[in-house]
This record gives sequence, structure tokens and C-alpha cells, in this order.
Amino acid sequence: MFKLAPLSAAIVLALAGQVMAEDSTSTQNQQGNQNIAEVSQKAAPFASATQNQTGTGHNHMAVQEGSTSHVQQSATGSYNAGYGEQLFEQGSQITQQAGGSLNDSLASQSLGEGNQSLQIQQGTANKSIVFQDGQLGSRATTQQRGQRNEAVAEQLGGSNNSALIDQDGSDNFAAAEHLNYLDGNVQIYQEGKQNWAYGDQRDGIGGSVNINQHGTGNSMEVWQDSQTDSQANVYQSGQLNEGYIDQSFGQANSASLSQTGKSNASWSDQFETNQSVTNISQNGNNNLHYTYQTGDNHSLTITTTGNGNKIMASNWKGEKFGGQFGTGQRAEVNQNGSLNSVNLKQDGADQLARLNQKGTGNQMQTTQIDSNNELYFEQNGSDNVLVADQRGTDNYATGLSAGSGNSITLTQTGSSNESYTNQVYGSGNEATIKQADSFNVAYVTQGGNANQAFVDQSGANQSATINQFGNANMATVNQQ
Repeated sequence: MFKLAPLSAAIVLALAGQVMAEDSTSTQNQQGNQNIAEVSQKAAPFASATQNQTGTGHNHMAVQEGSTSHVQQSATGSYNAGYGEQLFEQGSQITQQAGGSLNDSLASQSLGEGNQSLQIQQGTANKSIVFQDGQLGSRATTQQRGQRNEAVAEQLGGSNNSALIDQDGSDNFAAAEHLNYLDGNVQIYQEGKQNWAYGDQRDGIGGSVNINQHGTGNSMEVWQDSQTDSQANVYQSGQLNEGYIDQSFGQANSASLSQTGKSNASWSDQFETNQSVTNISQNGNNNLHYTYQTGDNHSLTITTTGNGNKIMASNWKGEKFGGQFGTGQRAEVNQNGSLNSVNLKQDGADQLARLNQKGTGNQMQTTQIDSNNELYFEQNGSDNVLVADQRGTDNYATGLSAGSGNSITLTQTGSSNESYTNQVYGSGNEATIKQADSFNVAYVTQGGNANQAFVDQSGANQSATINQFGNANMATVNQQ
């Protein structure tokens, strides 16, 4: 497909254009095939350039420098290429409209303030690029309708910049980038199938990335590196969706990912960050998410409804491993479905984990290391297994397993530990609690078939109570 390269276009089209100054207006209308239109306006404070082409294989280019100006380009047909450039602008605007197929549009605005770029494309296989450098409060808007469209918006430096990409069709690709900015906003909307979106914000403060995808086979990536008070919000609806959010080396960032459909996968990284929050929601089949957080005061919330869901908490990715390292992390995990598995590790102080699973074949394995850990768990279904390891001071654990084939193994090593374990009715239940050192309290209650309970407490001020209802129960308490 024919493309208009900015540098080569400036050389090739130099003989076919107009050069103007002062307050100037340029209007170029062309019909036919393979026409070339070029206008250059410099030192024109209030300049306007309008280029209209109808046919096939046209090129049109407008260059404005040092003015408050307006570029309007319109192409109807196929294989047309449009290029608009504004340099040292203030409050200028580039509008590019293309109707047909296989048209290209490129808009560049540099070292200005409050500029706007609008690209509207209809048809198939269209491409658009917007570049804004050193802008303040600038806006890049791209609207595409059709199939196999591509859109790229790049905004470097400045503050309060906004990039909006709206795509409707199939096989669309959208990318937006903010670098060295303040309070930037990226919005990407895609409808169709086999779409994928890319959002990148780095070295900024208060940025936001919002991606909304509807269709089949969607994939997205969000990178927010070295950010402060930034947000990433992603919604995916359809089949075979895959999401990835990376917020590293920042502070007070938040990541929110929602997926509905089947075969969805999501993993989010918050590396060397402080006071960051991750929220993940999946509703569908064969969902899988990994998360990874290091730093202070992290919070993790996951909700999963469907079949074959897994949560590993990463470091890095699964199978198993674990996540959240630092001080004061909180984790809440809810899964409702079948074949769910949770593996979560928290390393630091002041940790809290709430875990809920309802379904079939659920497994939990959690590890909380060192002071002030609390663990609440509930499994309601069959074949559930929980292994919890809490090491440190002031640990507290409670639980419930209702169903068949449930097993609970809990080990707490430290001081002031308490454990209440409840398995009420089922078959093959087994509970093993071991608490070492001072102020330990353990209550075990089981109602069902072939239950076994073992409590081993070594230390001071221990108290153990075991209640078992049903068949073939066995209780052993060893306190020293």
C-alpha cells in the first residue's frame, strides 16, 4: 500500500506546493488519479489550509510553522495518503477525513500548546498516526469504522494531554503512548474480533489508561512505569481475551481489570511500588490470572466466577510461586465455580487475607510470614484442600470447609496465635493444626465421615478443643 513518508514527501512535493506568509488561506481541490497537493505556511499567525481530493492514489501534505492555524484534509477513494504538520503552534487544529479503503493519515504537532488533532476514517484497512510533542492540554482523536484498521497516538511531554481512539470492526489495532507528562488520559474503544490494544504511560504523574474491548480474540497491554497516582482500567468482553497490566517503580497507582467470556487470562505486575491497588474480576471459563506486587501498603482484590479458574499471585507467573512482598498488604480473593485454585504468599507485616471458594475441586495454599498476619478462609464444595502457613507474631486464623474430601493443614509459629477450624458435614475431612509458642488457642469442629483431627501446641497458655460428629473420627491433642 502506498504511504506518504514525511521526509520524502517534503522533498518530492516541494515543487508542487504553495508557500505563504502573514494571515493566509490556502484551498486545494483535486479530482482524478495520482494527484499531489502540498502547502507550506510559515510565519502566518492565522493561517488556514484546506485540501480536498477525490479519486485514487492521491498525496496531500500541509505544513504550518509558528502560527495559530487550521489544517483540514479530506480524501475520498482509495490508496490516498495525507500528512499534516504543525510546528511551534498554539491552539491549532488538524482535521483529516478519509472515506474509502486503504487510506493513510498522519498528523504531527510539536512544541505547541492546546492543539487538537482529529482523524476520521471509514472503510477497510485504513491507517492513522498522530504525533504530539511538547504539548500542553492537547487532544488527539481518531475515529475508525471498518475492518483491519490501525491507529497510533503518541504524546510526548506536556500536561493534561488526551488521546482517544475509537475503532469499530474487526482485526483492529490501537496504541497510545504518553511520556514525561502530567495528568494524561488515554482512552481506547474497540468493537469486533481479533482486536488488541496497547497503552503506555511512563515517567508521569496522575495519568490514566482506559481500554474497552468487545469481541473475540482481544488482547491488550498496559504499561505504566515510574508513575505516581496513575490508573489503568481495562474491560474485555468476548472470547480468548488476554490482559496484561504493568505498574512498576511507582507510587499510589491502581490497576483494574474486568474480563467476561471464556479462556481469559490476566496478569498484573506492580514491582517496587508503594500504596498500589489491584482489582481483577473474571466471569467465564478457563480464566487464569497471575499478580505480582512488591513494596509497601499494597491491596489485592480478585473476584472470579466460572470454570477452571486459577490465581497464583505470581513472581513470576505460575505454576504456584507467590506474590505481595512488603509491609501492610491486604488480599481478598473470591472464586465461585469449579476447579478453582488459589496460591497466595504475603511477606512482610500487617498482612490480611480473606479467601472464599465455592465449587468443585478448589485448593488454597497461602503463606504469611512475620508479624500481625490474619487469615480467614471458606471453602464450600468438594475436594477442597487448604494449606496455610503463618509465621511471626499475633497470627489469627479461622476457617470453614463444607463438602467432601476436605483437608485443612495449618501451622502457626510465633506468639498470640489463635486458630478456629470448622469442617461441618462431609466425608474424608482431616484437620491438622500445629501452633508453637505462647498464647495459642485452637478449636476444631468436624461433622461427617472418617474425620481426623491433630492439634500440636508447644509453648505456654495453650487451650485446645476438638468436637467431631460422625463416623471413624480420631482426635489427638499434644500440648507441652
